[in-house]
Order: sequence, then C-alpha cells, then structure tokens
Amino acid sequence: MFSRFSYLTPYLLLIVAGCGITLSLAPFDIAPAAIAALMVLYHLQNKALGKQIFYYPFVFSAALFISGCYWIYISMNTYGGASPPLALLMTLMFCLFLALLIPPFLMLYKSIFSNLPATLKALAFASLWLLSEWLRTWFLTGFPWMFIGYSQTLGWLNAWAPIIGTLGISFLLAFSAALLMELIHTVKAKKQAVQGLLPVVLLLIIWLSPLALKQLSFTDNKSDRAYKVALIQPDISLYKKWNPRFLYQDMQYHRQVSNAMPEQDIILWAETAVAAMYHQSEFYLSLLDDEAKKADTAIILGIPSQWLKEDRYVYHNSMIGVGKASGIYHKQKLVPFGEYVPFEKQLRGLIEFFDLPLSEFRPGPANQEALIAKDLKIMPYICYEIVYPDFVAKTAGLSDVLLTVSNDAWFGDSIGPLQHLQMVQMRAIETGRYILRGTNTGVTAVINHRGQIIDQLPQFERGILKSEIYAREGLTPMARFGSWPVVLFSIAVLLLGFIAQRRR
Repeated sequence: MFSRFSYLTPYLLLIVAGCGITLSLAPFDIAPAAIAALMVLYHLQNKALGKQIFYYPFVFSAALFISGCYWIYISMNTYGGASPPLALLMTLMFCLFLALLIPPFLMLYKSIFSNLPATLKALAFASLWLLSEWLRTWFLTGFPWMFIGYSQTLGWLNAWAPIIGTLGISFLLAFSAALLMELIHTVKAKKQAVQGLLPVVLLLIIWLSPLALKQLSFTDNKSDRAYKVALIQPDISLYKKWNPRFLYQDMQYHRQVSNAMPEQDIILWAETAVAAMYHQSEFYLSLLDDEAKKADTAIILGIPSQWLKEDRYVYHNSMIGVGKASGIYHKQKLVPFGEYVPFEKQLRGLIEFFDLPLSEFRPGPANQEALIAKDLKIMPYICYEIVYPDFVAKTAGLSDVLLTVSNDAWFGDSIGPLQHLQMVQMRAIETGRYILRGTNTGVTAVINHRGQIIDQLPQFERGILKSEIYAREGLTPMARFGSWPVVLFSIAVLLLGFIAQRRR
C-alpha cells in the first residue's frame, strides 16, 4: 500500500501545482503560487524516468487547464444547449487537448538539457516554457489563456511588461522557479557556496531591477485634455439578447441613455449592442448619428454586419462609429465554435451548440485603420482579440487609446470574465495606453496606462460608467517589437544548451 502511495505522490503534487497556476491568476491573485507550482514541475521533471517524462507535465497541464478553463462548460451547457454529460465531455476534451501542447517541450528539456550546469539548465527550462506559451498564441488560431505572466499583472514584475511583455514575464517566473530549486539542491548537497552564487545574483537582478524599471515611462500624454467617456452596461440576458421580441426595447434603451449624456465626449456600447444586422438597422443608425452630432458626442457600438463579397454574403462581428465618431472595424480573431464552426459541413446540426446565433462570422481583413472619435484615434478589439499580446502590440501604435468590447455573459458567474479583465489590464501595461472595456454583463471598466482600474461597474447590474481618459503617444519596446526578442532569445538559449550538451 505504501509503495502505491509513493507512486501516486508525484501525480498528486502535480495536480495541486497545476491548480496553483489558476490560483495565481484572477480572481485569486495568489502570485507566489505560480513560482511554487513551477518549482514542483521543474523538480519532478528532472527526476522523471521513462514514460514519466510525458505523464508528469501532462498531469500538471491537465490540472492547470481544467481548473482554469472549466467555465467553457457554462457556455456549452447553459447557453449552447449541450446536455450536461456532453458539455462535460467536450470541455474535458478541449482542456486535455490544450494539456497535450506542453509535454513535448518538457520532454525535450528532460531528454537534452536536464544534465547541463544548473544555470544553463534553468535557462533551458524557462525558454521551453516560454515557447510552449508562445505556441498557444498561434497554433490552430491560438488560445492564449492561462499564461503564468498574468500573475504579475499588478505584481512586482509588471515593470518588465512594457519591455518584454507577458511571455517575457512568464520566462522570468519559470527561470526564477528553476533557480530556486537549484539553490535548494545546492544547500541540501552541501556543495561549495560559489556554486550557488550565480543563481543568487541572477535572482537579485530579476527581482530588484523593477526598482529602476518602474521609473521608466515609454509613453506620454499627448495633451492635458481629459476626455469624458461613458460606458453602457445593459446587463441583458442572452435569452433576450437574440430574441426579436426584445430588440426594439433594447435599441431604445441604448438610444435614450446616450441622448441623456450630451456632456460626454465618447459613449461606448458593448459587443453586438445592436442585435440586428447593419443593413437592417440603417434607419436607426442614421437617427442615432444625427442625434449624436447635435450633442457633439461620439458613439462607438458593436453590431453584426453583412457584406456582399465575390458574389456571396460574408458576415462580420463589427464595431462602428456614429455622431462625432467614424469608421468601421471587423473582428479578425474569431472564437472557434462561438463565431465560426471548424469542419462546418460535418458539425452543423449535430447539436444546438454548433448552431449558436451568429456562428457564421468570417474574419475581417488585416491592417484595418483605427476608429476616429472626435480627434482621438481609437483601436478596437472585439472580445477574444484583446488576449493576443502580439496582435494588440502590432496595432496599438496606430492609436491614442485602446478599446475592447465583450459579452462575457456566455460564462456566467465564473472566473472566466475576471481572467479576461486581467488580460486587458496587462495589454494596457504592455502598450502604455488607456483601455476602455465595454461589456454586456461586466466587468465594464476604464483602465489606465499602468494597468490600474480607474473605474468599474459591478457584474450583472445595469449601469453607466462615467470616467476620464487621456490620449497617449509613444511606443513601448513591446509595442515596437512584440514578443519576438524573448522568443528569439529563448531559441538562442536552446541552441547554446544543445551545443554545450554535445560537447559534454
């Protein structure tokens, strides 16, 4: 019995450690849990034998994604119409698929780099962890969620974010965890103190450098003018949202509320605030446009749109400006199954979840221009798009202010919307821009260029959030170069480690 317990102990530790990553992120924000979790993974992967080099990181990753992304079940079951067993199965399959993306990197670490000198070994571990997160930003359109760097969104290492971004902070956390474990091994083995000196020096550099970095500012206010903004959170249930019986009532609410705020420079409505196609709403939008111009107000709103392209109709999830705002933006990063259905011919009609309203969107073109609101250039990101670090970094420099809209009602009263908000905060730090976040049910918020929430509304309450923002100019290193410097650095570390291993 004891031998069986001893066999299971590493797996139990890895399950706890994987869940620890979730605890390090919003809404729990127990930041040290991320380092502790990676220390466990690093230690056990170094001791792994045979098939354990796959099983250990897989169990860790499975615990990470199941505990951190369980809220996908809510969208499938509560709103997607999938039965509880089927929704549970689909959620589990999705999480386990994500879990499969991490083990190959740590198997490579164990096979090639685990016998290197301590510091180079720790560098290789951190590099491979970073590359596993980077893979998730683009593989099969990407799912850039649950990055450990987000544990430092308002933590001590967030001073690195404008320079090396979220992935870079993930690297520093993984490197710190590995160095700490190497120090523990050095102390336990009673090795010479000089062997532990370099890890100590590197840890001090990583964790003391924010003292200087926090004094840097890569962006500045363009002027002293404060723009008055209002964000409408209608708190409309998904059942009413797409029910034609409630369309007029919903549209009139938004119009009346907007007309009652002539003192605001910018009024923001949430994603698909108008639950009707653009071409079907032209009279309403024209009326809204006239009223907003008379009030000298810019209104930016979400609306689905239909366009004739190459003899067929194409649907987009769009943002448009009316009144003192202009321009149109079509969402580029679509949510699989929510906004489009992979293998559409095979899956359509199988279950209600594959036939959700507006699940036939197509991505908008690249290199779209910013919306104009008064004299502000505002770059919009619709829902899921804001979680892509490099996608936002690439376009942030084209704007004075960033904007994101969402409808996180799909995930109910879970941790999903709060994780989403945390990622928006990190985008503000990385780009040095204010961000307006308008949502249907919350969290609606105004975030400054340091990632701090200036004002916000409670979830699941109808309300109007009034605040002030400033236009910013200048580029952070992250906005200028994206994640490529840390990705290329990690690849260089691995090449160096491979050469060092060959020479041993």
